[in-house]
Amino acid sequence: MTDRETGLLERWRAERPMYAAWGNFVAATLTDAVAREIHPTTLELFLRIPIKPRTKADPSLLAKAFRRGKPYADPYNDIEDKVGLRFVVLVSADIKIVERVVNTCPNWTAVRARDYEEERRQRPYEFDYQSVHYIVRSKDELTFDGVTIAAGTPCEIQVRTILQHAYSELTHDTIYKPSVQASPEVKRSAAKSMALMEATDDYFMKVREWLDAALAPSREVSAAVDRLYRSYTGLVPQSSPLDTLLIDHFGQWAKEGFEVELRQFLDDKAFLADRIRERAPVDLLFRQPAVLMVYWAIKVAPRSAPENGPLTDEELAPIYSDLGLARPVAQG
Repeated sequence: MTDRETGLLERWRAERPMYAAWGNFVAATLTDAVAREIHPTTLELFLRIPIKPRTKADPSLLAKAFRRGKPYADPYNDIEDKVGLRFVVLVSADIKIVERVVNTCPNWTAVRARDYEEERRQRPYEFDYQSVHYIVRSKDELTFDGVTIAAGTPCEIQVRTILQHAYSELTHDTIYKPSVQASPEVKRSAAKSMALMEATDDYFMKVREWLDAALAPSREVSAAVDRLYRSYTGLVPQSSPLDTLLIDHFGQWAKEGFEVELRQFLDDKAFLADRIRERAPVDLLFRQPAVLMVYWAIKVAPRSAPENGPLTDEELAPIYSDLGLARPVAQG
């Protein structure tokens, strides 16, 4: 090992904890901001792969600094991906959401280091590796996880779709390595696979647009009951798949002007907020914003609302009781 390599590694080993802390800070900040941006969609649905900041291994750093045929005037400072993280999303439109968050965070400066859309515009007949890369640098010195992070510390953020990620995992560390002499046939097959992935992403986007239009009414109901649940109960809802089931079934009784009518209904029956607060700690149903939709539907259609629904008679009993209604008797 040369003196330059030894010196670079000594500095890297001393500063690696700082870079790791910066990567963790960037990951935590971005995930929180993206979660707010996509609400009520959850991060578990939006992100295809968990975010794991990674620092460069010693051999990788040495290889990039001194052995890639890419001379750096100042290898340590010129290499900006000593720590990095990756956002993998479903379709290309989701990349824009992450980019918007990256570019508006006040804790760092962001520079786009790679833009696959610009590359496609410049080389429209090529189908190749695609990803959006940003380098974010801390604006000021800060402390995170007990570690002081110097101003100007860089972190690379990669943003790509799950299809782009699959292509990258298959090809980027093989076909594009200088030491690998891929045949024209292999390169052509890789290009064809990327062309198919672009077309698939386009089709996925069309399907999503159709689904979004079809789901828009239920999403409006979901957003309305979420707002009202928070304001009337003072509780933070714990949404689960049950909430979606309740909206899908009882949402058919949400007609135009529903939110105004539901608000008036809750004002008239203010005691319902107390009932929900009492039961929420021990009953998942009352931690769902859509429980308000259940009350409303049963008030509007006490006989037909529960038919073929997701709730049992036992689960419906306290709601009928709160409304002063008798449960309909099943016809034998």
